[in-house]
Amino acid sequence: MSEITRVTLANGLRVVVEEERSAPVAGVAVHYGVGFRAETEGSSGLAHLFEHLMFQGAEGSERDHFQQVESIGGFCNASTRQDYTDFYTVVPAGAVTQVITLEADRMRAPKITERAVRVQAAVVREEVLGKVRKPYGGFPWPRLSPVIFRDFANAHDGYGDHAALRNVGPHDCAEFFDRHYSPANAVLTVTGDIEPGRVLEAAERAFGRIPPRPVQERVSHWEPEPAGRLEAEYTDPLAPLPALAVGHRVPDPGADPAAHFALAALAGVLTGGTRPRLRERLRRETGQDVTLSARVGLFDFLDAHDPDIWIMTAVHPEELPAERVLAALDAELESLGAAGPTEEEVRHRRNRWMTSHHRSMDQLANRLRMLGRFELLFGDPGRLARLPELCDGVTASDVAAAAHALRPDSRALLRVVPGEGR
Repeated sequence: MSEITRVTLANGLRVVVEEERSAPVAGVAVHYGVGFRAETEGSSGLAHLFEHLMFQGAEGSERDHFQQVESIGGFCNASTRQDYTDFYTVVPAGAVTQVITLEADRMRAPKITERAVRVQAAVVREEVLGKVRKPYGGFPWPRLSPVIFRDFANAHDGYGDHAALRNVGPHDCAEFFDRHYSPANAVLTVTGDIEPGRVLEAAERAFGRIPPRPVQERVSHWEPEPAGRLEAEYTDPLAPLPALAVGHRVPDPGADPAAHFALAALAGVLTGGTRPRLRERLRRETGQDVTLSARVGLFDFLDAHDPDIWIMTAVHPEELPAERVLAALDAELESLGAAGPTEEEVRHRRNRWMTSHHRSMDQLANRLRMLGRFELLFGDPGRLARLPELCDGVTASDVAAAAHALRPDSRALLRVVPGEGR
């Protein structure tokens, strides 16, 4: 990995710069330390809505942000997660200074008008409806969150409550901007075919003139793990088959990233590859095929502050009860917790993760975003370079410990019942 330069401007903005000259392109990202866990009751979806509003561009600009980026040959996008919102752009290397200026302009004064709020609220509403108007829409997120969590910040649907967003106006959005979009609550990341010194000069010119604003202290949203088995179900009229989601709390990703690698390996041993243990057990004991998946993290790996979750989903035949799937899962967890996986299974999972990771990092946008979020969430963009070492350190005993920690008496279960519309 190339050397990373980290600087903090006088207004509190953190700047991360990496020179990576494998292609004549550059990426610019701004991560803001605000996600849907910052929302309050009655404002579900406000963080997502503001993500959309930022693409209106800066005050006084005639073209929106998309148009300005496309005019210089680039592409851009954004996402809202539990604890951050990120905006990222990839352009020809010679245009990197222009993108830095565009990002500074909308950090200084985004275009917040009544019309913009109404238009973007409608766009968010269509996104929400598009998510739920399909088989297994909202499964497992956001429907699993209120089963495993009790605190509103963790449990609510951060994708967007369009009923709540109908009452949001420019004043609410301006207040949200003032609270959360200050330079001291953000990270500017630049990587690619660039000269770090010139990038830092451009960042100082563009962002250094933005006045500092107070930044709210980060609030911990930790809550106790589930006591017992928490359950819920809902009917999906479009689902062709029943489904089950299992959720378990995981260790703090900031304090114990190695545990997340063990949990990821466990997910792969159970549900991934050509002969996953759980699928093979169900096929052997019931003669039925079940579609399985598992992962660490509500959205992505090492993507949030504590609390986060390990999720397994199963889409199963109607003649195979969810309890039978759950019994097979518990039998495999007990077996793995007692004896661990084989060395071949662990080696296979390490190789699969390494291949996937390096393929992903070949895409500049993925690398850019991971550098920025590791700085924002953990104060350590260099963690990216250490991920292969953490993966390589996973042992069979680590996976056994991870399996033992997923206790049947501390989990959330969400069942999907097929409805009449299938």
